Amino acid sequence: MSKRSKDNLPFLSIWFGNFFEPFYSDFKATRNGIADCAALGFNSLNLDSKAWEDFFARYRGGKASQYVKMHEFIMAEAAKRGLDFTCLALYLCGDNLYPNIRSVPPVRGEEPMRPNGQPMGTYKYWSPKAQATMVEHVKGLLKLYGKGMRRTADGKIIMQTMFEPIPKPSFDAEGKQKYLAWLEHRYGGDIAKLNQRYGLKVKSFAALKPNEYWLRPEELNWVGCARPTKDDFAQRTPDFWRWFDNQSHLAEVLQEYLATMLKHWRALEQPLYVEPLLHQWGYFFNPPGAIDWQTGQRALDIYKCAQHVDRVLFISAPLNAENRADAYALSVEGSIQRNANAHRPFTAGLYLGRHVNGDIYRVVPPAESIATHIANGTKGFHIYGYSGLDDGGVMFKMDSGFKDSLRAGNEWAAKVIPLLDAPRAKEVAILFPAEMSLYEPLEVDTEGRHRMDLLGWYQQFTDLGWHVDIVHPDQVVAGGLKDYQHLVIPTNSLYDLGDNKSLEAAVKQYVRAGGNVFHGPHCELATRALGIKEQAIEFDCLDWDEEIIPHGWSTVAFQGGKAIAKYIQSDKSGIAQTKVGNGNVYSFGFEYGYAYSRRTMPIVPPQYGKREMHPVVLLTRTPVEKLGGLSPLAPLQPLKGVEFARFGKQLIIVNHRSSPMDIRRLKAKNLISQVPSAPGWLAGHAGVCLEFGR
Repeated sequence: MSKRSKDNLPFLSIWFGNFFEPFYSDFKATRNGIADCAALGFNSLNLDSKAWEDFFARYRGGKASQYVKMHEFIMAEAAKRGLDFTCLALYLCGDNLYPNIRSVPPVRGEEPMRPNGQPMGTYKYWSPKAQATMVEHVKGLLKLYGKGMRRTADGKIIMQTMFEPIPKPSFDAEGKQKYLAWLEHRYGGDIAKLNQRYGLKVKSFAALKPNEYWLRPEELNWVGCARPTKDDFAQRTPDFWRWFDNQSHLAEVLQEYLATMLKHWRALEQPLYVEPLLHQWGYFFNPPGAIDWQTGQRALDIYKCAQHVDRVLFISAPLNAENRADAYALSVEGSIQRNANAHRPFTAGLYLGRHVNGDIYRVVPPAESIATHIANGTKGFHIYGYSGLDDGGVMFKMDSGFKDSLRAGNEWAAKVIPLLDAPRAKEVAILFPAEMSLYEPLEVDTEGRHRMDLLGWYQQFTDLGWHVDIVHPDQVVAGGLKDYQHLVIPTNSLYDLGDNKSLEAAVKQYVRAGGNVFHGPHCELATRALGIKEQAIEFDCLDWDEEIIPHGWSTVAFQGGKAIAKYIQSDKSGIAQTKVGNGNVYSFGFEYGYAYSRRTMPIVPPQYGKREMHPVVLLTRTPVEKLGGLSPLAPLQPLKGVEFARFGKQLIIVNHRSSPMDIRRLKAKNLISQVPSAPGWLAGHAGVCLEFGR
């Protein structure tokens, strides 16, 4: 029986790198570091065991290099402390350490080639030779070190067999043929259609040259690539269409790779739990300015990837698209992970330490971050990282206040996670903007406002006590809306790129059956499926219960339906209610989610002088509250900045506010506070678990 199943303890793992000093060669410092991890409440270490030549030499019986020797020392010391370990086995975007940090080269089997004939510095995902090398490395790790590795309750070994995938094309003869055959099939053999989109006059698909069918291929490297400009997106230029096709192909390459590798892992003697870590730097919210690490150039749809593995995992942080520390951004990422994994048990990834974009944990402390993920239903944690130095983390250098908060979070997690054995409640669905996430680079999204719109809708409904799930279009098509009272359609700037007829039919059926839809301007899904018509107008304020200053980036009026609020100057409908069957469509003439979440606040427009009017976040009662109501599951009057999460008899409350929250009216059978506070009060930036009777 595994340690995990025996003790019923959740998986609390931290990445422990040993390629920098002092953990490269200082055994005393390393021993102390492991003791520190154990004292912080972790029960497993994650080792950076990538496919370097010194590991392969060790598999053949060779002497351990200093790096491998320290690896083996860490394993032995961890066991003495009652910790097990996992291995980060395959870094799928190449090697970020050789030759500047590690002097030992990686083993890749076969690499994709640049147009100039030089290797790209990463794996050729579809190559049997590259895949065989990956399998050989994993087998070697299992043979030498498998005995001490972490196992699931049913005995499967946990290993990060696939970490940070970024698929790349190859411009050797085989790679060209592969892509051009795919492209010809995509266009149904219609070279005229491709010529029209690409601005070319070629006679056949086979005649296409790399710079004609790929977007500036000379800029490709192991992690980065060329991207279209904002004008390319706005005007749908030939470079835009190249990008669209390139990324669509790479997304398929990644999914086919995961499906193929799953067969390899299933064929091993020792069964593996296949939970790839698909992104190290957030998924929907990437660090602003970190261009190479953005989702928008990775051809990554984790919902689709989840169909080919046991579970999916990515590392997230409380950082929003405006580069502000924000617990709700972390909660959005947690909701995405939960729903990509179809509400099955999953491991949450969390970046803890000194983040590359600032000391965000001065604002959102570790305990609060851990509580936020637990409220989203995680069954364990993968934490990065104890000893990185090259890209942040560096937890071993954080101060005692940070570590005390982390220890409190881990101790609370160990007590609370095993209690959450019932499904998390489902009430509100937000439609994941799949096309935008897959194809839109960060620099095209001005000030991150497209992503902030989803965040604001999420925050608004959460502030009203609702349980919010972020669902993928494929899940909606499969009938996934049946459990939800409300559906929110946030901004999706690239919706028209998808084949969404089935989605539109499912949404129409949902509303006709009694569901409610909330959306903002330029919502093609609402237009196509629900018949909503709009017209662009000049910016104006809204006459409602309280006068509203819209705070988006566009203003529209609606034609048809019942006007809930009208623009003051034109008397046109700015918030409309349209009956469709037994359900309702609530249409907002400005980007409501963005207005609710953005950093800046508007002032009263000059033409209104001293008149009292406010943005939505300052209204006594918001339009969404009036139209959608409060969650019937909320145990108290909902409060801005507080999340509720019900798991059967268990209730998690996370207070994202700085001030304590009065919970004295809750008569719980049992109460587990994360951070000490006065009786009947929940401390600021902390969580509590309450158990109720029947």
